[in-house]
Amino acid sequence: MSSLQRKISAVFVLFGIVMAVGLAIQGQLSQNLIVHPLWEELLESSSAQYVADGRLAPGAQLPSSGRIRAWSVADTNLPADMPPYFARLRPGYYDEQAMDSYESRRSHTVLVTPLADGQRLVMAVDITELEDYQNDLGLIAVLIAVLSGAMIAGSIAWVYRSLRRPIGVLAQRMEELDPEQPSQRLATDFALSELHDIAVIVNGHLERVERFIERERSLLDQASHEFRTPIAVIAGAVDVLKLHELPPAAGAPLARIESTVEDLTETMAALLFLSREDGKAPLETTRLDALVLTLIDDHRHLLEGKDAHFVVEALEPLTVNCPEAIARIVVGNLLRNAAENSYQGDIRVRLVDWRLSIQDSGAGFDTVAAARRYTQALRKSAKQGGGQGLGLFLTRRVCERFGWTLTISSNPAHGTLAEMMFTEEPQAQATLSRLP
Repeated sequence: MSSLQRKISAVFVLFGIVMAVGLAIQGQLSQNLIVHPLWEELLESSSAQYVADGRLAPGAQLPSSGRIRAWSVADTNLPADMPPYFARLRPGYYDEQAMDSYESRRSHTVLVTPLADGQRLVMAVDITELEDYQNDLGLIAVLIAVLSGAMIAGSIAWVYRSLRRPIGVLAQRMEELDPEQPSQRLATDFALSELHDIAVIVNGHLERVERFIERERSLLDQASHEFRTPIAVIAGAVDVLKLHELPPAAGAPLARIESTVEDLTETMAALLFLSREDGKAPLETTRLDALVLTLIDDHRHLLEGKDAHFVVEALEPLTVNCPEAIARIVVGNLLRNAAENSYQGDIRVRLVDWRLSIQDSGAGFDTVAAARRYTQALRKSAKQGGGQGLGLFLTRRVCERFGWTLTISSNPAHGTLAEMMFTEEPQAQATLSRLP
């Protein structure tokens, strides 16, 4: 993923490359002008005006001044006003580049034409001023390239200072927003109007989210009050029925009703606790080792008719700073799953070193398929709620809220091992203390 600064810098660099290529092409064209074939054609046409039948034309006056000059050269007679190195040139055309090995101060293109009687006609064009002009253009092009490079580097630095740093400040301010602290807003004191608009939009989104959460929380509170009345009525009716003599067949259904009411009461208490995102809800202290023993007794009825038993291998004293209803839901789900999937053998329970381990004696399962079913159940529970999906949903929320870690591994030969690791980190709000 590329950043905006990198994209803008790439545009500047591309612009610099295009400009450098353009200046290089301009310099090459200027150099081509100096060695252009027109100089050879000019010298050939000029020489032809003074040559007839391989000799100098009678009465021909060779140009001795100006940019184009000519000399008649013999081996024993060298003109005094001719550059001496012209005499060493063999017949042919010499452009500016070919003359660089002879000249140092002036620049010429030269055409040497052989004549009768061993003479030669030397025709030369002085292009010193043209070459100096071309060199000046090249120097200007280099200066433009250096200045442009400095401007591009300065522009990139300006983009870094004026864009990247404010964006980093905006990102830091957004990172510092604490979801547990209501009514938080981003400061909008940005010099760039775009960042100011982004901060304003984010604040509007935060306000809408807070209103939504407040509506959901209000609905949950109202629903809890509405449900408490019928639950209390059912619980009271159960207490009244227990005062009367009932047929033996009514004992089991009545116990089932009483157990369901207790479970529903605990589930509602857990939901209400988890819905408090302000982090200010008072935490209760739960004796986890005692709760494990109680829950084991509560789930023994699930093993009736089976050749399976709960076995407590180790149970160290441990206190968890969380409501008992929360711990009851998590541990109860683990014990219930182990009991429902075991038909013979032992279900071994250990509580050692802040780790609760429950090893059942079931047939095990495919961990990949189970993970897929667990994810689907979580999605279904988030949309519909209730049933086993609600238990999975609560387990997930409890682990997230208190920073606990739940790992489940399975082996067809040894059954399924569920391990709940309780953390000591204070930010998880689940500080544990080992009892003496």
